[in-house]
Amino acid sequence: MRIVKCSALLLLLVISGVASAFGYADANGNGTSIPGYNAVTMGLGGARAIGFGDALSVLTNPADIYRIPGTSFTMSIGPAVLIESFEDTTGYHDFNWIALSNLSAAMKFQASSKLAMGAGIARISDFSFEGRYYDRDLVSGDIIEAVELVSRGGLYESAAGFSWHPESWINVGFSGGLRFGEASYDSTFEDRVHPENDTTVSIGWNESEFCWHAGIMIPLRMASIGVSWASATDHYDARIAAGALLYTGELKQGALGIEAEIVDPGDANNLEGRFIGQLSPSNSLTFRGALSFIDRNEEVESQGVGLSFGAAIGLGRITLNGAFSWSSITRESYAFSVWDPIDIKLSQSLLSFGLNWNL
Repeated sequence: MRIVKCSALLLLLVISGVASAFGYADANGNGTSIPGYNAVTMGLGGARAIGFGDALSVLTNPADIYRIPGTSFTMSIGPAVLIESFEDTTGYHDFNWIALSNLSAAMKFQASSKLAMGAGIARISDFSFEGRYYDRDLVSGDIIEAVELVSRGGLYESAAGFSWHPESWINVGFSGGLRFGEASYDSTFEDRVHPENDTTVSIGWNESEFCWHAGIMIPLRMASIGVSWASATDHYDARIAAGALLYTGELKQGALGIEAEIVDPGDANNLEGRFIGQLSPSNSLTFRGALSFIDRNEEVESQGVGLSFGAAIGLGRITLNGAFSWSSITRESYAFSVWDPIDIKLSQSLLSFGLNWNL
């Protein structure tokens, strides 16, 4: 009977979860969202509705790929370090693990004076986690049980689409493609009093589904307004974002913006807000930054903040980009070893390096 109970507990820990929190809850749910699919958008805090004409907009707001005419190619890669910390009756726990965060490539070209085309692929969420939790005997204080969970995997998206400029005051865009990926979970239960009850469970999933994006961009003389939509699949929530950019001068060397994104609209209605900025003191140097706020209203509520900054150096037709993003979130939830809610703090730090090549 105890073996059945332990196996059921392990399966519950692995396959049940709530989306959009970091740590084990995220690994069991819809993954940890990557705040920006390349070095440009990561430096802008993962902005989805507003941007500066990067080719990877085909995966966020496809209407934006028309913004800068011409043919260009972009690619980025970077690592992530994630940390989960909490304190319970067994002491203070601080788990950390390394994951691949940023991996993307995209290309766009000008089909005509009113039509731009684009295609891209990017890693959009991560399902990695490494943690080990203990349970003590209430009388002796000895550790009597240990549960370990190690998960690996990620979700990717590839899509192609267009941006049409029917009038001087509006761009509309659409893209569609495949959202795919897989995750594996290895969980071990160790009974230090009755070793015969030790149990190991290994499960996983894979996904391959059609997805689509739609967007509108309204370019004004000193500002731009954007709205975008991303469809949902099994392990990815739908999301809608809207925002505006205000340029600081006629040459558009500087810009300030605000954006709001609703994840899982109509259900969880998780909100992410961003204040972003970009400054180009010269034709060969650009700085980017963003401050983000996170409010998630799921089964386990959580709040957090994020900070991103990036830079670009122009070398003729090639621009080198780099970005750093940090975010932290706190929630009152359950750990494997306790049955009462405790405060869990989680953070992720991401780096991204990439280039843009104007062909």
